[in-house]
Amino acid sequence: MKLLAFLVSAISIVLGCDVNNVTEDGSHLDPYDSSGLRIADYLLSQQNAAGAIPDAPGVGSVNTDSNMEYALMGLAAAYDKTGDARYLTGLESGIRWLAAREEMADTNWRGSWAYAYSASAPYAPLMTSPGDPEILDVRGVDATSALFVHLLYLHRDVSNTPALAQEFEPHARAALSFLRDHNRSADGFYYSSWQLHASDSTWQLWPFRYSADQGDVYLGYSAGYQLYGDAEYLSAVQTIATALDPAFYNSSSERFAVGIYDDLSQENPSEGFAIIFPQGYLAWVFGTTTATVAAREWLAGCIQSDGSLSCYAGDPRFSMSVAVYALACAATNAPRPTASLDWLIANTFDDADGGVRDDFGVASPKFPNVAGFTAMAMLNYMASPPIP
Repeated sequence: MKLLAFLVSAISIVLGCDVNNVTEDGSHLDPYDSSGLRIADYLLSQQNAAGAIPDAPGVGSVNTDSNMEYALMGLAAAYDKTGDARYLTGLESGIRWLAAREEMADTNWRGSWAYAYSASAPYAPLMTSPGDPEILDVRGVDATSALFVHLLYLHRDVSNTPALAQEFEPHARAALSFLRDHNRSADGFYYSSWQLHASDSTWQLWPFRYSADQGDVYLGYSAGYQLYGDAEYLSAVQTIATALDPAFYNSSSERFAVGIYDDLSQENPSEGFAIIFPQGYLAWVFGTTTATVAAREWLAGCIQSDGSLSCYAGDPRFSMSVAVYALACAATNAPRPTASLDWLIANTFDDADGGVRDDFGVASPKFPNVAGFTAMAMLNYMASPPIP
């Protein structure tokens, strides 16, 4: 089938046709597929020769809080849809760039990444504070280590070759070991990250477990089990899947909390994007459960008459809200939210370059993670490895 896609691409170039009008089997694309592939092309246009995708056009950082990893998931979706080798090359190039940044020498941090890197060679780590003057830097983010392994699985899945996963098996195992040894809590969930404190210049674990991060770690260990077969990885997956809803779902608000503290109290604010993302993301990762269906329906209650999602007073109507809602619908067997996808295409998708603005504002930035999720939503891509 990949050969057919190559021949179609070659013929299209000769005839002056748009290669993105056909799928891998030669059939024509619908408007959502076409938009998804335009977005994937935008991501390729932002990727440099070394494989890095900056956090926004013209900015000096890469992979801040796993941005680039989510973008690469969008390239996997595009290759899965079309068989166009450009997307697979971009995915592999990005994985290689990430592998080169992974700490493999320092035993204290082996298997982890910095929170952000410079967008210029040699791509040195950037000290990044979350806004608290006491916190000088962040590293060892659970999602970053987990998603690297997930990307290796996606590459094997869409390319039907284990070569890259085998090449980077030491890196993948180191990433999952870091999560087990440094970020896992006694109840089997995972702390967000490590923070450098100004008062004593020590790195300390931040005792907060994001609900969405449990989905990231689930994907990472699921990938590890699919790729390498370790029973330890399967056990981690099963623990998260079994305990997630009781710990993170809030029955009074009928949605997932942003996260939990060590005393098991939930962080459940009334506004902000942090309350939106886990509702769709966790449904996409875990599929149909009582909690994920309720969370999806909470998102459905945010839909406005024009198809946009506004979930609290002053919500700027994020593109990502539509993207994760569409993914949640696909994963939980709900009708595709075409009105919301149409709104995104008409209002936050930039037809000039294929990028996606963060929200409804005309000056809103174009982040690669937003593009990656939107591409997956348009292409109706399911990325969670099957677990027995």
